[in-house]
Amino acid sequence: MRRVKQLFPKWTNLIPTAAAIGGFGGLVAVAAGVTYWFTPEFWEVGYMPEQPVEFSHQLHAGELGIDCRYCHTHVEESAHSNVPSTSTCMSCHTVADQFSGYLAKATSVDGSTPSAHWQSADLQSLRSYHGEELPVPWRRVHLVPDYAHFNHAVHVNAGVSCYSCHGRIDQMPVVHQTESLSMGWCLECHREPEKHLIDTSQTSVTRLWEVQELLSQEDYAATIGANLRQRLRDQPPQHCGACHY
Repeated sequence: MRRVKQLFPKWTNLIPTAAAIGGFGGLVAVAAGVTYWFTPEFWEVGYMPEQPVEFSHQLHAGELGIDCRYCHTHVEESAHSNVPSTSTCMSCHTVADQFSGYLAKATSVDGSTPSAHWQSADLQSLRSYHGEELPVPWRRVHLVPDYAHFNHAVHVNAGVSCYSCHGRIDQMPVVHQTESLSMGWCLECHREPEKHLIDTSQTSVTRLWEVQELLSQEDYAATIGANLRQRLRDQPPQHCGACHY
C-alpha cells in the first residue's frame, strides 16, 4: 500500500491548544484591564467641564474667604447641596461703589475706570441671566448615580468636611473632581471614619485649609478622630440599604 504523504508537520497539532490558551489569556487580560482602568478613579477624577460662566472658587472661597454655606445654603439641613441661584450671585455683584468692600475698585459703570467687575464678559452674562430671570445652566461636576444616595446634612453634621469629598476647592480656579466617589471609596470612609471626622469646636467644616492641616497631623485620627467616632455611637452603615434606597 502506498503511504500518504503528511501535509502538515506534527507541531501544527499544537495550534488549537495554543490558540485556546492565547484566547483565554487575552480574555483575562481584557477583563483585568477593564477592572483596573474602567473605574471612576481613572475616568472621573480630574473631570472639569467647561461652564457657561467662569466662576473661580479660588477667588471667592480662597482670596475673599466667602464661606461655602453662603452660596450652598442648605448643606446642613438638606440631603442635597443646592446650586446657588443668580440672585445669590447678584447679592454681591449688583452693588459696586467705593464703599463696597472688595468691590471698591468697581467704581465706574461706563467703563472709564478699569475694572474687571464691569468689563468681565462672564459678569455680563450673569447679569443677563438674572435680568431674564433664568438660572445659570451650570454643568454638574460631582455626581453620584441615580441609584445611590448621599445625604449632605448627615455627613456635614457628623463632622465630615467639604475637604474630604471635594478637596481644596478654595484653591481651584476651575472646579474639578478630586475623588472617585465610587462605592469602594465611600466604604473606605465608612470603615475608618476617624480619618475624616473634624472636631467642629476647633474649626468649621468649611475652613478647608484648617481641616487639611488638622487631618494631616500624625495622631489626629487615632486620638480626636477616634473620640469623635465614639460619639457617633454606631459605626457608619456598610449595608446596601444605607445608600441604595
